[in-house]
Amino acid sequence: MKLYPLLLCGLLAACSSQPPAEQAEQPAPASGSQAPQAITPKGEFAQIDVSRSQQAMDAITSGQGDTINEILQSPNDYAPPVLYLMSAVMFDNDYQDQATFWYYAAQLRARSDANKSGDDTAHNAVNQLNQRFGVRIAPYSTSNPERLQGIVSQVLEWDSEQSRNYDPRWIALQGKDVVSETRIDFAPSNRWQEIDALTRSQFRQGLEQALARLRQDPAK
Repeated sequence: MKLYPLLLCGLLAACSSQPPAEQAEQPAPASGSQAPQAITPKGEFAQIDVSRSQQAMDAITSGQGDTINEILQSPNDYAPPVLYLMSAVMFDNDYQDQATFWYYAAQLRARSDANKSGDDTAHNAVNQLNQRFGVRIAPYSTSNPERLQGIVSQVLEWDSEQSRNYDPRWIALQGKDVVSETRIDFAPSNRWQEIDALTRSQFRQGLEQALARLRQDPAK
């Protein structure tokens, strides 16, 4: 069975969830460009189950509003791209602070999953997700450093108290290894919690540095 990597589903979902006016502002595809090709994961890559997350993203973008409520009941069951997409929908519906929470929760988890991967190219997925889904949320959140600090602190506390039930190896589907390899270069599961904790610490440090810059020069 051919599967599109989860990130591609997320990017396509983000495009389809934009209001028509925003879609019209998007640059036209370059002449001769083609849609991303389907990838058939092999070996260990084929064992990564992202079906629940893909189904949730499909449901959201097809207008099934109850899906977000279902995700909120068990957010630990869904890979970070689902939380990214949910945050964008929330923001578009004037739930800005809730959207900010889930955007940074998604970013934190995506970064910690990337930190578990030995395929450096998989890390690009986090930047792409941030660029796609943070286009409105990031400026909103940085416009008020105190609010941002409070929300991200809540994110870090929440995540530290949770058990992640999704497969963090979803990020491996975003790197170049999925095209040519059968074995996943990934940290062993007995190190995942350690990496999550380290990423939370790095995330907090990054926040403090960003807040310091914002307070010194609010115009940036």
